[in-house]
Amino acid sequence: MARPRSFSTDNAIAAAAEVFWSKGYQDTAISDLEQATGLNRSSLYAAFGTKQAIFDLALDWYLRDFIGPRLAPMERAGAGSGDIERFFTGLAVFFRTGGLEPRGCLMINSIAEHEGRSPFLGSRALGFRDRLTAAFANAMPGQLAAARVRQQAQLLTATTFGIWLTARIDPAGAGQACDAAAAGVRSWQEIPAGHGESS
Repeated sequence: MARPRSFSTDNAIAAAAEVFWSKGYQDTAISDLEQATGLNRSSLYAAFGTKQAIFDLALDWYLRDFIGPRLAPMERAGAGSGDIERFFTGLAVFFRTGGLEPRGCLMINSIAEHEGRSPFLGSRALGFRDRLTAAFANAMPGQLAAARVRQQAQLLTATTFGIWLTARIDPAGAGQACDAAAAGVRSWQEIPAGHGESS
């Protein structure tokens, strides 16, 4: 009979994600994952498979537990521009508190590290971008014309990517960029009803 596991899979994956988030995929060694998870090499391979498989699970954890809660208010029915503003102010708080090292976003870091060509990222990178864009579009003020909604959502997605990359070298600057983005979104609330509906 197989011996039951004596560790939490979720905790191990969360610990591995923290390592990949800080060091990147290429610079993360199996010994780093051993130290973070408390599992030896053979246990890691037996439980999860290859380093790539562990990374895939780490990305799943990151998108579910870190990104998901930040996007959920903008993805819900009835979302508004205030939810977009709070998305950026929440990121600003994240960059300014907790004493975190400048590490940016695990997904965006991975896209940059592998220049968007890594086969094991597959469609995840595009899916991540498209989810951001859809969340922003869903929360746009209803008085905006459809064409402007698409443009603004794409602009905010590019802004978010840039903010996360800035956080790798200057978390304080990334926080300031979040403040600027939030102020821009706040100004949309002053748009008169019906503005932009005609082409």
